[in-house]
Amino acid sequence: MATPSRIGFTWRGASATSKGNVRAHNEDSILDLSSCGLWVVADGMGGHNAGDVASRMIVESLAGFERRASPSALLDDLEDRLTEVNRRLYAESLVSDAGMSGSTIVALLAFERHCISVWAGDSRVYRSRGGVIEQITRDHSEAQEAIDGGSPESSAASNVITRAVGGAQELYLDIELRELRNKDRYLLCSDGLYRELSENDMAQHLTANDPEGACKALMKQALGGPCSDNVSVIVVEFSGA
Repeated sequence: MATPSRIGFTWRGASATSKGNVRAHNEDSILDLSSCGLWVVADGMGGHNAGDVASRMIVESLAGFERRASPSALLDDLEDRLTEVNRRLYAESLVSDAGMSGSTIVALLAFERHCISVWAGDSRVYRSRGGVIEQITRDHSEAQEAIDGGSPESSAASNVITRAVGGAQELYLDIELRELRNKDRYLLCSDGLYRELSENDMAQHLTANDPEGACKALMKQALGGPCSDNVSVIVVEFSGA
């Protein structure tokens, strides 16, 4: 169902998640709050204690999110909720024999004429505009740091995350503001998707389908490969002035 903003923009979203073809359970959690203009993908950190608990805590904390009168109030509320989840997870890790529990986070917030991507970790936001796909987020990972430093990405660093909710005492979120245009489509996903599909494949599915069809096509192709990780997708289409 399309949800209007105050100036005439409408948006509609679709979402899907799967444990993939190898993992015994799904540590990803997703949230589609189209009524509030909020969408979230959280990927529990594999190899740590209860990554599924960490990702679920993020989604449960944001499930009661409400639309605010101003963009700044909306963003502050999101940051406050994530900071509180980070505090709880980190405090638990200090007293638990099981070690750290954490999760990546990527969220999309829709405003009147703009949207904001908020993230920590290597879950991503892509935008499809006029058939051209662009990665909006930048991974917080050792692999990305190696690339930024001019070194090739190593397989040893490919899964090492440098930021996550619960990963440190202080949570640092990156924020990216983008202007909306008619028929923009945004894709939020965990690394289980983009490790299976090329950007060309993602662009094709986003261009050829409505949000529901794009989700189905993306998941079908991902699960048609090895898909050794959990995989989650959310697709949001914006229409208006």
